[in-house]
Amino acid sequence: MAVEHLARITYATLPWKNGRGETDEIFLSPPGASRDDFEVRISSAPIIEDGAFSSFPGAERVITLIEGEELELDFESSTHRLLPLAPFRFDTGLAPIGRPVKGPVRVFNVMASRKRWRHVAQDVLAGPGEHIIPADDLVVVFAASGTWSLTPAAQASLHLAPRDTVLLSVEEPAFLAAQNGREARAVILRMRSMAI
Repeated sequence: MAVEHLARITYATLPWKNGRGETDEIFLSPPGASRDDFEVRISSAPIIEDGAFSSFPGAERVITLIEGEELELDFESSTHRLLPLAPFRFDTGLAPIGRPVKGPVRVFNVMASRKRWRHVAQDVLAGPGEHIIPADDLVVVFAASGTWSLTPAAQASLHLAPRDTVLLSVEEPAFLAAQNGREARAVILRMRSMAI
C-alpha cells in the first residue's frame, strides 16, 4: 500500500497554462512530467471572472466546486451548471468557458490521461461518522472542509487539515472519519490503471 499526504501548505501557486489566472498545483505525475504531458495532475484554483479553461487534450477532468455558489461551464454545444460539491467529469480538451454566476468560486480538479487511467467513481462524503474508502489503483482524498482522520489498513492514522490531499494506492479499504462534525466534507475520486 502506498500513501502520500500532501499538505495544503506545500502546494505551489503557478499561473494558469493560458495565463488568465493562478492555480495551486497539488500533484503532478510521473516525476518530471509537465503540464502539457502528464498522467495525473491535481490542482485547485479560484475563478473570479469569466474565462476559458486551459485545454489538456487526451485527459479527463473531474471538477468539483468547493467554494462559492455556482459555476457555469459553456461548451458551445451545451452548458453545465456546476453546483457546490457535485463532481463533474468532462473531456478537458474541450476547454469550456467558465462563468462564476454569483461571485468568485474555487474549484478542485483531478485530470488523468485516458491512455493511463480510467475514472471509476467520484463522491463527496459528509461528517460525522466513519466512512469506508474502497480499494483501488489510485484513490484521491481531498478535505474540502473540516478536519479528517484517514486510517489506511495496517497503518497509523493521518490527520487532514482543510484542503489537504491524500493519495492512496490500496489493496484493502481505508477508513475516513470527520473530526469536527456535520459541516466537514471530503471529495473522493477512484481511478483504475489502464496499464497492460
